[in-house]
Amino acid sequence: MNFSTRCMQADDWTKISSFSLHEFSHPSFMGFEFMQWLDTLRKKCGIPFWITSSYRTIEHNQLVGGADDSAHCDVPCNAVDIGESPRVSDPNWYHSRFLIVSNALASGCSRIGLYANGSIHLDMTADRRPGERIWRVVGNI
Repeated sequence: MNFSTRCMQADDWTKISSFSLHEFSHPSFMGFEFMQWLDTLRKKCGIPFWITSSYRTIEHNQLVGGADDSAHCDVPCNAVDIGESPRVSDPNWYHSRFLIVSNALASGCSRIGLYANGSIHLDMTADRRPGERIWRVVGNI
């Protein structure tokens, strides 16, 4: 069973307080329950972070070197990449990444990717893909 039962609708965005639909390349393809989960995660972390990748078309996914079975291409989409938001108190984003990963794990996320550029992949697709894993990509992604 898919984590999200449906895609986001226009009025759903009024219920999401930590993100705006403009932060997503295709907001109408994002999973409703996933966005509620992500909104709660951002509040729990208490730090700024921004979305660098959300839903991707198959063509865009190939262009950026995404996995053949990327969770970013699912509809509804239950996957995001979170980009670095350095702060004066955390210039290298070490503590921020710790907060995001630890809170994501505590909130039920079992598929987490860590990228060389500091980005973090979070997805709730363990029902369709190999679950319970953290991976590290050393390349330029």
